[in-house]
Amino acid sequence: MVSCMFPPTGGPGVQRPAKFAKYLPDFGWSPTVWAINRINGMPRDPSLLSDLPDDVMIHARPDSSKARAMRRRIRSLIDTRGVASKFAKAVDWRLEAWLARKPIPDDYVAWAKASVKPLCRLIRKERIDVIYSTSPPHSNQWLALALKRETNLPWVADFRDLFTDNYLYEEASPKRRIAHGRLEEEFLERADVVVGVTDRQTAILSDHVPTLRHKFLTITNGFDPADFSGLQVGQCSDGMRFVLAHVGRFDHRRMNDAWFNGLKRFVTSLGSDRERFMLRIVGHASSETHKKAAATGVASTFTGYISHAEAVREMRSADALLLNIPHGPNGDSVIAAKVFEYLAAQQPILVVGPQGGECEKIVQSCEAGLTVGFDEQAISDALGRLYNAWRAGTPIRGCSKERLDPYSRVALARKLASVLDGLVGRAPRHRTAGQLMKACAR
Repeated sequence: MVSCMFPPTGGPGVQRPAKFAKYLPDFGWSPTVWAINRINGMPRDPSLLSDLPDDVMIHARPDSSKARAMRRRIRSLIDTRGVASKFAKAVDWRLEAWLARKPIPDDYVAWAKASVKPLCRLIRKERIDVIYSTSPPHSNQWLALALKRETNLPWVADFRDLFTDNYLYEEASPKRRIAHGRLEEEFLERADVVVGVTDRQTAILSDHVPTLRHKFLTITNGFDPADFSGLQVGQCSDGMRFVLAHVGRFDHRRMNDAWFNGLKRFVTSLGSDRERFMLRIVGHASSETHKKAAATGVASTFTGYISHAEAVREMRSADALLLNIPHGPNGDSVIAAKVFEYLAAQQPILVVGPQGGECEKIVQSCEAGLTVGFDEQAISDALGRLYNAWRAGTPIRGCSKERLDPYSRVALARKLASVLDGLVGRAPRHRTAGQLMKACAR
């Protein structure tokens, strides 16, 4: 498993590979993970390691990217005033221009290049059968491609997000964009199986190599039943205030002006009751979003980064959960990974995002809440429906248990295991009902 971001590194990006590593052994596969031991700027959550079986081998190398470390130091100076800030801006501009001429996927490529030889030795020593890589960062795919060339082992390329079609892709250099396009096409051509996380994203990826659509499939993100075991819905709610919680990063890329303006309309309409409504931000929030939230007049609290286990408890204890989908190219193709944990929390979800998008479809199909587009009045009205139903003692319901089974991490690991079985030509391993229950309870 090539995943430079892996526990004890925290954050939402590590959940997918970590949960696959947790449950693949139950289907006859023993994961060996290749990661970075510490990533500056990323949170750490050592508690995630206790969730993994003892026989999952993690090989973590130091992050060898001097360029990325240099950029962090330079950008910290940009925020200062005076001569140092001007000098840092000039250096940053020249460094960006230099990097733009390099046909590399991202800043993690130095780590990827340094990993090729030791990983080839490890593959021979451990008699590895299949390579699995997950991105972003797309240097994970670059490393897997290099290993494919050296070993000719079957390779599963897993895309948690799109590459050049991603709504966040903003490469300005025409040469770099062309280089990225060629690199992406080579990933998609050389991988034996390509996995997307939504049907729409899988289709977008396969459009790059239309003659090879047969090797593309979708394995969504999901939730781990063990994470929710023993937690009661609303167990931390005081019943005096309606709490709308957003779990995850809360920044300008996910929170556009339509959301804040709609929130302000709703809060204003509450009048003297506004103190009975609270917005709770669980996770990182930028200073800009702190200011925008305050400008709406809403009562709000910010936790900063917390462990994954604490985040799950926050989901359970809220009265409703906010899910803002990015506004940008292919934003409608995104299903935020946390939506499945939101569903498992069984609290009503408010989706603010592109109409007809993947997240809207899944929440509607599960009858798990309300969905609105980027419209201020519609956002205000939806908040009013959630709040008024709660105040009347007839809160809107969340997802029912019977609709959750397809999104269990156990079921998704079984699907990946069947892909791996097919690549090495072995019969799938079936488990007894007792073994399944044991896996779910871990």
